[in-house]
Amino acid sequence: MTETAQARQGPGVGVEAWSHWAEFRALFEAEFDFVCRSLRRLGVRDADVHDVAQELFVTVNAALPTYERSRPVRPWLFAFATRFAANYRRLGWHKGDVLSEDAPLPSPRLAEKLTARVLVARGLDALDFDKRVALVMHDLEGIPAPEIARELDVPLNTVYSRVRLARVGFKKRLRELEAEERTGEPKPAESGPEGSADTDEEDPR
Repeated sequence: MTETAQARQGPGVGVEAWSHWAEFRALFEAEFDFVCRSLRRLGVRDADVHDVAQELFVTVNAALPTYERSRPVRPWLFAFATRFAANYRRLGWHKGDVLSEDAPLPSPRLAEKLTARVLVARGLDALDFDKRVALVMHDLEGIPAPEIARELDVPLNTVYSRVRLARVGFKKRLRELEAEERTGEPKPAESGPEGSADTDEEDPR
């Protein structure tokens, strides 16, 4: 090994360890934004997203030797995001506040973008966690249902069922929000298909 290669590795770092670190660093730099976006969509607040993502990548680093390189990486990472978001919700780890509606916005375009993001977040908040995960993975991230089933270790038809029910619940919540905007009064929550049990289904597309 040349002196230059040794210097790049640093003292006491073997080729295998250096290769692992280089792969992890490339993965972190390429997918950190994806993981943060996924955590937000799963209910982690903006003020906490980077902290949770950092903790998530510590676990990813430890699990990287077990990752099958023939598989797409994003569904694998999303499975970590699902577990960390579930723990976040269970532990009530909420350090920050949501975006204030009274905060000044620098441009109408940004205001429109933030409004759409808030609406999506509020629509997702109406879903139970399992259906929220299925909808985010399938409809927002474009992950195929078979890959979702594999990563979540659930039957394929369960994925289809959760996606269908989540779509119904999500759309209903958006209609309620639109009605609230028109009337200025919140609409009482209704029980509906989004709370129904999972059933065997075909592909909901």
